[in-house]
Amino acid sequence: MTLTATAQPGRAPGGSSGSPSDSVRFTEEQARIFIESATTDTSLWHHEDEPLREDLERLVLYAEEPFDSVRQRLTEMDFRQVTVQPGTLTKMHEVDIRWLNDSTFIIDSIGWNMDLLTRQEWVIRYREAPGSKAPSDTLPGLTGVADAPLPGSDSVLVLDTALIPDTVMVPDSVMVTTIDTTALESLDIAMYRYSNKRIIPTLNDRRLRRSARIRPDSSSVVFADTSLIWVADTASPFHVLDGPDQLGFLQDAMNTLLGFTERRDSTRLIINDMYGHKSPFWISQGSSDSYRFWVKNYKNDSITLWIGNPGKNEISLLLEDEIDVNRLSKEEVPYLPRSLKEPPRVLKKIELLESVPVFWETGVSSAFSFNQTYLSNWAKGGENSLSTILDVTGNATYNNTKAKAQWINSMRINIGTLITQEHGLRKNNDLVEINSQFNRKAWSSQKLDLSASFYMKTQLARGYKYPNDSTVVSKFLNPGSLTIGLGIDYKPFKHTSFNIAPLSYKNTFVLDTASIDQTRHGVGAGERSRQELGTQLVVRSKLSPMEDLTISNSVRLFSNYLNNPENIDVDWEMILDKKISWFFTVRLNLHLIYDDDVRFAVLGEDDEPVLLPDGSKKKVPKAQFKEFIGLSLIFKL
Repeated sequence: MTLTATAQPGRAPGGSSGSPSDSVRFTEEQARIFIESATTDTSLWHHEDEPLREDLERLVLYAEEPFDSVRQRLTEMDFRQVTVQPGTLTKMHEVDIRWLNDSTFIIDSIGWNMDLLTRQEWVIRYREAPGSKAPSDTLPGLTGVADAPLPGSDSVLVLDTALIPDTVMVPDSVMVTTIDTTALESLDIAMYRYSNKRIIPTLNDRRLRRSARIRPDSSSVVFADTSLIWVADTASPFHVLDGPDQLGFLQDAMNTLLGFTERRDSTRLIINDMYGHKSPFWISQGSSDSYRFWVKNYKNDSITLWIGNPGKNEISLLLEDEIDVNRLSKEEVPYLPRSLKEPPRVLKKIELLESVPVFWETGVSSAFSFNQTYLSNWAKGGENSLSTILDVTGNATYNNTKAKAQWINSMRINIGTLITQEHGLRKNNDLVEINSQFNRKAWSSQKLDLSASFYMKTQLARGYKYPNDSTVVSKFLNPGSLTIGLGIDYKPFKHTSFNIAPLSYKNTFVLDTASIDQTRHGVGAGERSRQELGTQLVVRSKLSPMEDLTISNSVRLFSNYLNNPENIDVDWEMILDKKISWFFTVRLNLHLIYDDDVRFAVLGEDDEPVLLPDGSKKKVPKAQFKEFIGLSLIFKL
């Protein structure tokens, strides 16, 4: 249902002139009831969170309690100044209709079965075959005979072809829909016809100010009922009114309650002594009573203090009778010497205390993420699984401001497991990283340093070429990679750094070539290591675009001077943490690696390796991508 209210000057609902009535005298209880009914009437207000509506609710709630917070705002308002105009209120509702044929329908309010109201059947009619024509003077009216329906489905019309030598008649079936008007009349259901965008008989009712139209999709009739109402100015907090006098009555009721609360307003004070003991005291309008309070000092001496309330927002303090107060006074003493000798004073040198420097800052952060899938009698298939990832990072930073030196160290262990019902426990993530970077100030700039960096990467546990769990493809230090670089470190922002090392050495090694295929990791056949000299760029950033959301990025790029420098190795990892509670965090980890020396076999359409003319497998470099998302527990020390 849609409600639409518009103001129409010059018209008054019910013929009222619109002039406010004289003031009405309310009792306190009547005023509370009237204002409460006005605040609960949702059609009276433009918006549910109108400030004036909240003030009136508080006025009713605290009619017997102090409410200085709203009294001033209410006394400055005059509801009679709000412009009230007559308007119209349109209520729209829809009723489903059922079509009996292309132009006839009924209003279906309870969902009638069309089989009870209509009947469809096939009827055989005869028509002239193309190319044949009977003489006009042979059998007049033959066309009407041929078009007439047969008595039954098995009836045959026999024509004397001798009399009609040039005419051939062929049967044709036609679907005929019959409307059971008797059933419609017995059920008191009216039929309507829709023609030239008009409903016949019409559903419009001028007396009720009702109009009707059919929806474009012909599924229902839309009725629009219009009634005359009173509408307040849109600049005011009011919307639809019961009548032109409602705001005047509301003003009178508000003034009545304001006067009532003014007469019996009171405030509760809490008086604390030096020991924290609390004593309540009410300041009431017109109360002449006084109350005794004992006031003590640190020596536990006490005196009596009377507190009264002679008028609104006034208190009176009176000390108990028969209380002696001794005061110190300054007097001249004749025997004191009139001249005093000032003792010698010498200023001593004060040296500033030197703070004990703290050179090392350490910290450990850990994140435990997990995902679980459980299936029971699942018809679509699947497998129970549980995956976990433990990510532990330790940091140790040495800062020496006098020496203009900084040494940043970190070690990270990231290991994950996957447990499935069919394959048991497997490793699905394994990484060990060691970073060490030494910076030294060489220029006056606070953002640019000379830098020496060391980076090593390997794994802890054995890795297998699944589903074959007998072929080991990696283990500790097989493979391993270390990079040493000299360059500069630039920090444009607090959590962003660019480290570029034009002189970098990278060594990728496989120590156990007997059980590990080193060619899978970019090391040549018959060798244990691949050594490269080139440039390394490391970009690290950490940002928080919104509260409790942290995005960490680490990008490592390396270009080999000696072999295809245009083929750049990429190692990019992004960690997104969104804190959802004090304990839990949703973590998204994305890791992308591209190494031109690590190549993968090319598979054909039959999933078999493509062979080169010499019989070897065709291999090309490919991007390696890993993604994990799960619920995490993050702890920092």
